[in-house]
Amino acid sequence: MTDLSALTRLCPPPTSPPPTDWESVEGALGRTLPIDYKRIIDAYGSGSFCGFLRLYQPHASTEWVDIAGPMPTVIRRQLEEDRAQQKNPVPYDPQLLIAIGVTDNGEYLFWVTDPEDSPDQWTIAVNEARGPRWFTYDGTLTQFLIALLAKAVNVPMFPESLQALDPFFQPDL
Repeated sequence: MTDLSALTRLCPPPTSPPPTDWESVEGALGRTLPIDYKRIIDAYGSGSFCGFLRLYQPHASTEWVDIAGPMPTVIRRQLEEDRAQQKNPVPYDPQLLIAIGVTDNGEYLFWVTDPEDSPDQWTIAVNEARGPRWFTYDGTLTQFLIALLAKAVNVPMFPESLQALDPFFQPDL
């Protein structure tokens, strides 16, 4: 069973999300994106997991959750400022981080893009909203979502109530 199959069994996707022209998206970003991320977006489209976690994606409902929109750059600049001012220590070089999602509480999810030329090996980092804590998951985005939704991993800055929910995906209307 593939990781995407495990994710869709655990948390069924909506029917027929709109297709994405990945070649143009990656061209606009100037980088190749992880295959598992593209498969998640192709399967689920725009929306949120458990009404809490939203992935940035191409052609999102607003520019603030569009992976090619301003938000990933704005977040990286803030991390660079925090690191330069030694405020809320960032455990990674901000240049290695690409914001890929946000929670309703304001935590950001990142790819740790090391090695940069191997996107399918990128791992996941989460930073605390308005705080110094970081959580790192040594696996792909799909593996992180499976572990989170199956309650096999507990992200310390996520609310405990998330652990009590049955997994669901809420598509944007």
